[in-house]
Amino acid sequence: MFFLLNTAQAQPPGAESVRFESSWARFRTAAADLLGWKVALAAPTLDAAVKADSLGVAYVELPEALDPAIKAKLRALNLRAPSMRAATADRALFERAKNLGVETVILTAAPNDLTAIDFIVNKFGINVAIATDNPRRIDFYSNRVGLALDLTEPKLPTGRIFAIHLRPKAIAPALLRELYDRNLKLILTLDPAYLDAFEQAVHPVMTDRVAAIARTMPIRDPGRLTTAERSAIEAAIPAVAPAKPAKARKLLVLDLNIGWTGHAVIPQGNLMLDLLGKRTGAWETVFSNDLENLKYPRIRQFDAVFLNSTVGQVFVDPEVRAGLLRFVREGGGLGGLHGASYTSMDWPEFSEMIGASEGPHRVEKQTVKVDDAASPLTASFEGKPFAWEDEFYHFYASGPYSRQKLHVLLSLQVPDPDPNTGRRLRPDHDYGLSWIHNYGKGRVFFCALGHTPALYTSPAMVRHILAGVQYILGDLK
Repeated sequence: MFFLLNTAQAQPPGAESVRFESSWARFRTAAADLLGWKVALAAPTLDAAVKADSLGVAYVELPEALDPAIKAKLRALNLRAPSMRAATADRALFERAKNLGVETVILTAAPNDLTAIDFIVNKFGINVAIATDNPRRIDFYSNRVGLALDLTEPKLPTGRIFAIHLRPKAIAPALLRELYDRNLKLILTLDPAYLDAFEQAVHPVMTDRVAAIARTMPIRDPGRLTTAERSAIEAAIPAVAPAKPAKARKLLVLDLNIGWTGHAVIPQGNLMLDLLGKRTGAWETVFSNDLENLKYPRIRQFDAVFLNSTVGQVFVDPEVRAGLLRFVREGGGLGGLHGASYTSMDWPEFSEMIGASEGPHRVEKQTVKVDDAASPLTASFEGKPFAWEDEFYHFYASGPYSRQKLHVLLSLQVPDPDPNTGRRLRPDHDYGLSWIHNYGKGRVFFCALGHTPALYTSPAMVRHILAGVQYILGDLK
């Protein structure tokens, strides 16, 4: 945690930040959680820190000669400084590093007395990465002493590596693959001009990492729910669906979360979807986080795909992306609940398809408005506004949410400025909560509610989700 030097000028963390709030928005930030790589830009000045934030980077490398205002600036931008570069090391340097939350001090020259360095780094709990031509020399010391590399070619030496400055020719898939295969947790510093090159080079590594997680992440089992929780959900399930299925339907449900533990109510959502299909006979529910199911033509065995609060870099594999896009464009269905809008925010086509991406949010009490009382998807609300407590997403005006593209079913009106942030997020004050739309020949339904257990035990809400699923399956017009 960072604290301001001048409390009279205190402001909340991230108040000046313009980048995506989430670490899942780009590979440059997701790499920290998924690969253990903190991608940083050098920030010798306050302006450089501002530029790092504007480029969507969450980490910076600090110089030895610090601007006194840097701590406040880091807090205002919600940036972290995992590394500091210095020519020589002394106690005062490590005290400054500790105060700023620095994890690794990068020494630009090998010190004469490594024994003294070894002692001080263990005392402060800070790593030291040494720029040296003799990697073997540091292997005799503790695990807190390692290498700092300035790579101009995609070749790695042996030895303990803590930090790498990636020059243009070193930003190559083969090198990043080796870092991944060697399971190296480190700080990668790049020049701003090569961030996009890094995004492209790391894509194959991210694809493999996400696939590995998906293969081992089971569906959240409703069996962990208490008897009372199960009974409350069962009581909200209707016996009859609003539309008779034109044929036997199959609904694929994923609850995959990448880089995050996931919403606690995912088991409630899985039980609700399973019981809705079984009790009404409207569909067969297939639960699986195996991303191979989304590749073409395998995905064609399903009538629709439903994302139960999926979050993070889920759709990374180009074949998975192509399969899901083709499936929906050619007439398949896509549904999502709550956190699903925070899925693969680095993939613009998905955000457009689901209808939203990110926005400030908190659990609060609001009044929900029924925008289309005549729709069969809102019949359970009888055209009346209702009080509701949930984690409401306030989608940004700069994002894909737009009534020109979406048929909004439920929404709430937020005063100006937004009470979540104190800022004016949308000039129209329009915050949709549930909608449908066509994407190509396909059908999409998304409901941003569902953070709290109330949705899964409310008969009106459960019937709303039932109607939404029947819409994406093609049975409810």
